[in-house]
Formats: sequence, structure tokens, C-alpha cells
Amino acid sequence: MDQTVAVAGEQLAFAGADRLVKLIGALYQRPRVGDRPRELRDDGEWRPGYHRERAERRGLPMVCLVGEAREGVLEELGSRLQNAKPAGTVRSVYFSLADRPDVDTPGKATEASVEVVRDLLWRVRNTLVRSGRTRESRLRFRLFTLVDQLMAKQFPDDDTDPERTLLRELQENGLLIRFRSAIESVSRELVPQHPTWRFPLLLLRWLTIGTFRIAVTGRVPGLSGRYRWFLRQPHLAPEMSGSFVRFAMRLTDGEWQKESPQYVARLLVNAFLEDLRREYRLRPWQFWRRRRMTYPVLLLDEVGPANGGYRLLELINEVRNQVGLFDPLLVVSASQAPPPDAAPSEDRPKYHAADAADAYRVWQNRLGADRRARRPTAWYLPIGLDAPQTETEKTEVRKRMLALGEHYDLSGGRGRAAWWTTRWVRAGVPAVVLALVAGFAVVRYQSFLDSHCGTSSEWLTRVDDQCVGVSDGTFTLFSPVDKEGTIQQVEAVIADQNRRAEELHQQHPERPYITLVDLEALTSSNDTAEGLTAERESLEGFAVAQSRQLDATAAAEPIVRMLIANGGRGMLQGAAVARTLLEMAKQDPSIVGVVGLDMSSRPTSDTIRALADAGIPVVAATLTADQLADQNPIYYQVAPQNRREAAVAAAFAAQRPGPRSLRVYYPDDDTDYYSTNLRDDVLTSFKHAGFTVEARAFEPNSGDAKAPSGNRTVGKAGAAGRDICSYDGFAFFAGRGVPDFGEFLAGAAQCGSKATIIGDDDVSRYVANSVSREGNRALSYYYLALASAPATPAKGLARDFYTTLNAKFAFEHTEKGRSFDGHAALSYDAALVMITATAYLRETSTNIPVTPGAVWREIAAIHTSRPDANQTNKYIEGVSGTIDYGGDIGRHVPQDKPVAVLRVQGGEVDPELQGFCGKAVFRAPDPWCPADG
Repeated sequence: MDQTVAVAGEQLAFAGADRLVKLIGALYQRPRVGDRPRELRDDGEWRPGYHRERAERRGLPMVCLVGEAREGVLEELGSRLQNAKPAGTVRSVYFSLADRPDVDTPGKATEASVEVVRDLLWRVRNTLVRSGRTRESRLRFRLFTLVDQLMAKQFPDDDTDPERTLLRELQENGLLIRFRSAIESVSRELVPQHPTWRFPLLLLRWLTIGTFRIAVTGRVPGLSGRYRWFLRQPHLAPEMSGSFVRFAMRLTDGEWQKESPQYVARLLVNAFLEDLRREYRLRPWQFWRRRRMTYPVLLLDEVGPANGGYRLLELINEVRNQVGLFDPLLVVSASQAPPPDAAPSEDRPKYHAADAADAYRVWQNRLGADRRARRPTAWYLPIGLDAPQTETEKTEVRKRMLALGEHYDLSGGRGRAAWWTTRWVRAGVPAVVLALVAGFAVVRYQSFLDSHCGTSSEWLTRVDDQCVGVSDGTFTLFSPVDKEGTIQQVEAVIADQNRRAEELHQQHPERPYITLVDLEALTSSNDTAEGLTAERESLEGFAVAQSRQLDATAAAEPIVRMLIANGGRGMLQGAAVARTLLEMAKQDPSIVGVVGLDMSSRPTSDTIRALADAGIPVVAATLTADQLADQNPIYYQVAPQNRREAAVAAAFAAQRPGPRSLRVYYPDDDTDYYSTNLRDDVLTSFKHAGFTVEARAFEPNSGDAKAPSGNRTVGKAGAAGRDICSYDGFAFFAGRGVPDFGEFLAGAAQCGSKATIIGDDDVSRYVANSVSREGNRALSYYYLALASAPATPAKGLARDFYTTLNAKFAFEHTEKGRSFDGHAALSYDAALVMITATAYLRETSTNIPVTPGAVWREIAAIHTSRPDANQTNKYIEGVSGTIDYGGDIGRHVPQDKPVAVLRVQGGEVDPELQGFCGKAVFRAPDPWCPADG
């Protein structure tokens, strides 16, 4: 390293001056990384690398220049340091103690020793703080300044509580007082105009006071800051005080004099050195600060045993030995004798300026052992200065100094911190890492949102192009939604009523509070909003049932909250949603059951089993497959089974004119339990009625098609419709109303088929879609309905129901908005079963908790009375007919549930019932109706 250029001063006219200058120039340079020890070469340069060095050799010596040639040497070194290149590179302080009074005495420290060291350190502190030419940030001496202020603190004689006074002054001198002053300033300007801010600001003020009181205990890491250091320093036994305030009292004027002067002086020196340690320690959050690449240099000229110079060097040596921490202070002194000795000897100084590099290496190698032995000379590096004796020697010294120049030079990149320790890297790397983490978090969060349908709800999941899961009505699960916004209107009503239900529950906690979940396939099977008309109608029915409970006042009547769940297209995700409901029920005990469900298929059956495994009872609105009720003990339904529907269809056809032959058209999908079960029931019922029967399969527009053996297949649904062109018997459609029945009807219309077409109850979905229904006006057909209203004039309870429905949903008054499928009525009845069971449970005892199991048990109590005067009637007169489970715990289907036969002619639903079988208050069954069961 070429440290110097230009001209040398005449003061450095001693043998080996160039070697000494190089040594000082090497010592004030900080390593590029950390403060690890380095190996010095003979030429005064540091050997690259640190791996051979040990931490016990780390430290800066106190270089003590000894001899008659010392005059002016430190001044010249100070000039070189002040003029070092680049400008402002080095902080240095030069003090000459030659004219200072001799107030100290060798040996044991006295109060005078403390005062002289305190004064000397204060002068050094001020000079270092005011070094305005330095490139790095200013040095701050918070610990030393606080000690000095405490030692100068005097209390009036009439102060009865000096500890409280000191606490108040500490608070006023701290950072928190600025914060409190800002609060008071804001309070004066803001509170008169906005009185509501009075209490928050008052609370914030008390919070600042409380924070300071906690901090000043000195016991809280981080918060206590500098106060904590005083309770952990090793000099004045802080354990005796207990808190910082009591410790600070021991340092005030009149009190510190009662302490050992030696240890008070050590505290002063250690506080000063600790401030330097902290200033040279880069915290991770101090990325704006430059790494300091030079150590501060303290030049003490003419130190002696009585002027405080020896005492300061002695204290630095003692503190370094005691605390064992590195401090970044390079001390260079000049004296007649090598400190702490009173006079030179053969052993000290052993080395002279010409051997400066060797002297440093010997000192460094012995430092570890000297520190462990706590030797009083461990940190001293005495170097003798010998004046040249001959002109030749003087000339040689001048030449060497001229080669060095007049100042130190670290320009050209020398003395620069390692690139990875620069503030740009220290700020940039965390910024990049934070940006990457933030980006990753954003991507992950966006991925989470995408996988949860754009919401933060854990109960919603994106599966392919559909959103499945559970919502409270604030998020639309229907896909797609209609342009008219009827679906959003229904969901908005549910969301508003849920809010009202929660408010009502807070007002009337004595009433049962239950949550019902409407679980259906809310993803359209034909990718149109019209294909979800039946599901929208179902949700309307649940909304009316919920509204009825909000208006109820009896203590046993439950308050109902409704959740909406999408089981995905074809209910393929229903089992997964059932598992979601299980997790929700663990967090929300108000969930007592699931209502709704549609499509009697294998996925629906899997969903019901999953709900049974979760212990959540089900009341289905429109499901009719026989095996669902026969095989699932926790499952109930309000619709009749397929066998009942088939028997009614056969009886209806038997009293109609025409050939006694039947073709059943069904989808070739073995996962569609509804169609295959209905096919078998229809074949059986019509055969018993004397018909010649035949089943023909067609390929459905959805589902996994697997043809049952022995049956003829006729292509798609349109081809099945064309299959009856030359057929004049009965054609029973045992398939899905959406999307297959429309194609079946269009195929039959191509040739003007003469067959009598009877559709199953699922055809009501097709009829509910006015656009699709009015698109096929050529053929008339019959279909089975599980609820006759609103296709026919409503009577009794149905009239009240539809009045409320029409009032809540204005679109029901329009031709396009009105539906004829009866799903709203069936859904209302399904919810009514759950609500009635809950009310029966509460009427039994107010102490019985409302749980899914308890509600499930009470459903069996919904039946007519037996011949017993003490038994009251507990059946329900629903919108779709009487709901009576017969009092048999093994029965899960209502007895004699109504099935209506409706007719569509010219694309319009005939308001006149073509047939009616079942128990209802508004109409008696037709005489040809078969008995139930």
C-alpha cells in the first residue's frame, strides 16, 4: 500500500521515522471486513487474509513514543492524519499535556484522578464530535455524556425526593419527551375542534409515560437501551441498585465520591470506549450509514504520572483487560519514560522506531497471554525514538521521509470497504430480498386468492373453471349468472337476512340460533344461466323460510342463518364440500344440517355419505332416488321416491286412451342413480299396469357414459326424440331436464311425433326455463311435478308462501322470471323440516343443546298422531303438501307425498292439473291414484 506522497516535516528527524509513520498508517486503517487481527509485513503493509489470526490477538495497541527525539513528533503525525487523502478520512485528536497542572499522583486513584480523567475524556469527546471534515456520520457518546451529566448533577438542600427529581429530569432529556411534546401540541390544536380525540391522545400520553417508566428500569432488552448497559457493566456493582434510577443516584455529585475512585474512573473510560464500539458496530437497520474504514486516533503529547496522561493509559489498559471487548481507539502517546514506568529501563522500550514492525508483531503475539494474566502493560507498545548522530544519518532520514511525503493517502480505492459491506449492498440486498419476499408473498397471496375464487375465504376453492365451497351470500357461487341479475338479487337477500339474523340473535339469545346450508350444483350443466333457474328458485324458497323465522317471536322458534354451498358441476365436488362443512362445524356449532341437494347421482350419494360421516343431517328438497333414503340413516327428504312417482305415472297412463305400450328413454350413465332407478321403477309399474314395456338408452350430454348390458342405445338425446317419430304409444323420459329433455323434444318435433310424452320430475327444470320451454311449441307433453304451484293457482299455505316470494323477488312477477318447477316450494318445505325439528327440540327442554344429532332425532317426530288422546299432531302442512314421516324412525320419506301431473301445450304450462295424487289440504287425490307403499 502506497500510503503517502509529497514532502515530509522536519519534526520526524529520528532514525526509523519512516517505519514509525508506516506503522501508525497501518494501525489506523480498519480491515475491509470486521475488526479481525491481521499480520503486519516488514514494509508496514498488512498481509492479505485473516485465516491465520486468532481473536485473542485482536486489538489496537497504545503506542508509546519514548525518548528525547519525541518533540514535535505527535504534532507532525496529527498533521498527516488531518490532511489524509481523501479529505475527511481520519478522525484524530491531538492534546499536549505539557502545561496541565500536576493534580494526579502515582499509585491508587483519588477523586482528583477521576476529575482529571473525566475532563480529559470530555475534551476528547468534544473534539471527535465536532470533526466536521470526516466523511462518515458523526460520533455520538450517549453513555459517556450521561455519566458526565450525572456526576455534575446536584440537588437542592430542600429537595425531599431527589430520586423522583432525577427520574423527571431523565424523562425530560430523553427521546420520549419529544414525542410527548408533539402529542401535547397536537392536542392543543386538535381537541378544541374535535373533542372525540381527547381520550385517544390522553391514552397515548399515558402510554409514553408508561413506556419510559418501563425503559428506565434497565431490565427490558431493546426498550431499556442505554439504561440497560449501566446495569450490566462490571465496575460499580449494579446489583446493589436494582434499577437504573437508583444506580444513577450513586453517580450524582456528592454520591459518586463515596464510591471507589478507581472504579468510577473505569466506568468513565468504559462508557467512552463502549460508545465508540457502538458507533463502529453497524446494525442491520442502519443501512444508510457508511462503514467506518479508519479508527479514531488519540494523540497525547507529554503524558506523565501527575498530569493525568499515565492515569488515562492505565485505565484503558485495565478496562480492556477486564471487559475483553474490542474498542476502535488507537492511542499514541509521547513521554520521556515508557508508561506506566517512571523512567526508561533495559527492557522498556526494547524496540526502536527502525524496528517498529517487529515491535508490533512481538506485542501482537504476546497479547493473548498478557490479557489472560491481566498484566498492567498488556496494551502498551513502547517504541524508542533515537535522534541521528551524524550528518549522513540525518540525510538518510530526510530522504526516507521525502519518499513518504507529507500526508497519508488512501485514495484510489485503498481503504475501501468490501463491496458486500457497503451501504448500497447493505441497503440493496435487504431491499431486493424484501422485494422478492414481498413479490413471493404477493404471488402466493394471489395464488391463494385465485385458488379461493378471488377471496380470502378458506371455505371457497377454485376447481377448474368453477368455484366450489361455502358462502354466506356475499360471494356469488352461481356460474354463470344471468344478465338480469336475478341470482345476485337472491344472494343479496340471503346476505342481508343473515346480518339481521345475527343482530336478532344478539337481541334474543334465548331463542335457538341455527345455521342451515343449501348445498346444490350451482355450476350450470349447460353453461347457461337459464340452466340454474331451478337452483335459484330453491334458494328463493330458503330465503322465504329464513324470513319467516326472522318475523317469528316465539321463544322456541329458531333464528336461521343460511349458507350457500356449491357442489360443482354435476355435484362432483359435493364430497369435498361436505368435508369443508365438517371443518366449519368444528368452528361454528350453530351448523345443524344441510338442505337442498339436487341430482340423484353417484356424486350426490357420495356427498350424502360424507355428510353422514361428518354427523351432519340432510333434508333433501328434490331428490327422489329410492336408494338414497333406503341406505342413509341420517338422510331425509321431502319429495316422494321414484317408486311412488313411477306408480303415479303408470296409473295416469292407464286411464288415458291409446296403445298399452311404453318406451322408457334414459341416459346411458351408470353414475346417474336417479335415471337408472326411475327407469327400473317405471318399467316395473307400467308392466304391472298391463303395458308392454321397453327401455332405450341415449348418450347424455354430460357424465361418464357406461351402457348397461341388454339395452338398446339410440345415440344422443335428439336421436332418442326422433326414435318416437313412428311410435304412437307412451314415451317416458327418465332423464335430466337440463340439458337433455330439450334436445329430446326437438328431435320428436322434427317429425311431429304422435307419441304421448311424459316427462319425469326433473323435466320441471326445463319447464322452469321460459326461454327453453317457449322454444319448443310444436309438441305438447306431460310432466310430473312434486309441487303443483305456481303452475296452478295457489291455495292455503301455498298462497301465503307465494305472496311472500313475489314480494321479496319482484322478478317473479315477470314472464321470464316466473318459474313453474316448484323447487322454491320444495326447498321451503325442506328448511321447514329442520326448523320444526329444532322448535320441537326446544319445546321438549330448554336445557338440551341444539346439535346436529339432536335435530336429526327430532325429525322423526314429525308425523300425525296415533289413536291416543294424549298425542298431538306433529306433522307439517307444507307448501308442496303434507309432510308426515309416520312416526317410524326408520322412515325417511313423507307418507303419501303429493305428485302432480302437469301439461305443457304450445310452450305454456296449462294451469289445470291433469292429475293429483297425495295428501294435501287444498285438494283431494284423484280416484285413480295408487296407494302409497
